[in-house]
Amino acid sequence: MITIKNLTVEVEGKKILEDINLKIKNGEKAVLFGPNGCGKSTLFRVIMGMNSYNIVKGDILIDGKSILKKTINQRVDLGIGYIAQKGVSIKGVKLEDLMEQYEIEYDDVKKKIDSLGIEEFLDRDINYNLSGGETKRLELFTLSLLKNISTYLLDELDSGVDLENIDRISKYLKNTSKKKSLIITTHTGSILKEFKMDSAYVMLNGKIVCEGNPIEIWECIKSGGYEKCVNCDRRKK
Repeated sequence: MITIKNLTVEVEGKKILEDINLKIKNGEKAVLFGPNGCGKSTLFRVIMGMNSYNIVKGDILIDGKSILKKTINQRVDLGIGYIAQKGVSIKGVKLEDLMEQYEIEYDDVKKKIDSLGIEEFLDRDINYNLSGGETKRLELFTLSLLKNISTYLLDELDSGVDLENIDRISKYLKNTSKKKSLIITTHTGSILKEFKMDSAYVMLNGKIVCEGNPIEIWECIKSGGYEKCVNCDRRKK
């Protein structure tokens, strides 16, 4: 279980996250809505322990234990996996190289390869000259090579991804993440048509302003915009 308590974060003296409180239970699937620039990606990067962020107050806990002093690698060892909004291309490194590094046999992951449709990319440089959907599929597979990951942080998984790829990604997640916790950020909501989420939160200006049923919140956003969430019945007190 991942718990975030009263998390307030600054960069160069500017407050970018304020009093964030979240509790994602083991196996829970949560969606974090919000417009571009509201702090969703920042929250994920802070959870992963990336540099340049000053945590003014609050805590991040995994199964009740603080991870604030943990390195990125240590947080991964504790079960946190992260896919950024924009994939990084790695020249000279292939997926089959990673499989060899992690001593993973092709036959052991063939079902995942087939499900994601990435057979043709195994011997190509990682994320090189690929579409948004292809990149997301490869990164999901790469994340699956880390066997101990129990919580997926998936940033804008449906951004720049066509309907065919969203369908493929959603089916893959349904089959591979049944016991894993997921937090998916989105500002388009398209992933909700294919993948059932348990809970939803809305972030505006670095704050979580409301929470509730994912479909109900998304319908509210579509009808009145994100600002409507500030005054809705589900708003955070």
